[in-house]
Amino acid sequence: MPKQQLRRIPLLTEINIFFIHLAFAALHVVLKPTGLEPLVSALVVGNLFGLILPCFGVMALLVHFVVGPLMNILLFPHAYETILLAHKYHWIGGLLIINVAVALLDDSHLIVEGADYRLRHSKGPIVNASNQFWEAVFDYLQLTVVPWKQDAMLPSNRQYIFACHPHGIHCMPLGLFHCKGTPFDKRFPGICENKLSGLAASVVFRLPGAREFFLSLPYIDASRHVVEAALEADRSIFVCTGSGEESLLTKQGEDVLVLSKRKGFVRLALSYGCDIVPIFGVGNSDLFKTYSWGMGVRMWLQKNLYISIPIFHGRYLTPLPYRQPVTVLVGEPLTVPKPKVRGEKPDELVVEQYLKVYIEKIKELHKNHTHGRKLQII
Repeated sequence: MPKQQLRRIPLLTEINIFFIHLAFAALHVVLKPTGLEPLVSALVVGNLFGLILPCFGVMALLVHFVVGPLMNILLFPHAYETILLAHKYHWIGGLLIINVAVALLDDSHLIVEGADYRLRHSKGPIVNASNQFWEAVFDYLQLTVVPWKQDAMLPSNRQYIFACHPHGIHCMPLGLFHCKGTPFDKRFPGICENKLSGLAASVVFRLPGAREFFLSLPYIDASRHVVEAALEADRSIFVCTGSGEESLLTKQGEDVLVLSKRKGFVRLALSYGCDIVPIFGVGNSDLFKTYSWGMGVRMWLQKNLYISIPIFHGRYLTPLPYRQPVTVLVGEPLTVPKPKVRGEKPDELVVEQYLKVYIEKIKELHKNHTHGRKLQII
């Protein structure tokens, strides 16, 4: 069977993705023997939108220890110092400008065909080491997957919408769907890397560093027309339905879900006949301490400009999550009727009916597994 073609992305983005994986491969090699790999992996995940830093860090080390000596040998003595070091701020500024320009102009996140895990066919020590570094966060979080019943199955030939809750500061359960080998993939094989796409807000694809992370994984833009194109192409999707608003409302010790008016994922399920699978990360809200300072302004930014700015910290006032076990509950799929015409808009009364049924399933799932933990649905 021929390899599926991956979506095309800019060469600079491909280079940045390589350096990101090189950085984490190096961290794996250094940290694995010390036992600190899970902690550092969790720290990197907690500081997800700062991924540009390790990327540029590895580039700087390669330039200094590899490119520099080669320039001095191949060009002329002190060529590295004369050409690069003497003008380092010009080079750094130029790289930043180019990366920002690519982030603003590139539309790779709108491409559905081939929007898969970019390393799915890659082999070699760098890829393996990088993957092991990322998977170490599951050990740090003591993440486990609990299905609705012991012999639960999710046939891989069906189309699903995996609705993840709660968002928290970072929706850790989303990581279960990124690639093969995750705890979810081990429990429900055949779904990850099988025409499965994640949804992310448009703004994350405009942030250098973060965009490379999302584009290297099976994420696409959460715009309605892009999601409809994915479902039309028989892809399943995974999404945190509460989005940035739910992130702002995160509180330790309870689960706050923005769900009562979130009809979009239900409407899409009815339009394309997809099963809705509830995914609930118990403990995901407890990974960071949050603050309500300036909530009015921040909520206005989220609702009007789709910019979510949570104020939070983890252990030692850093982005390192508290070491709180996360139990990911996989609820029984909510089966919806097949539409007469695939993609047609469903009746709004039917949408509301199925949303109510779904909310009741979430309440039941939460009650049966959390032993009195507070759940607030707004």
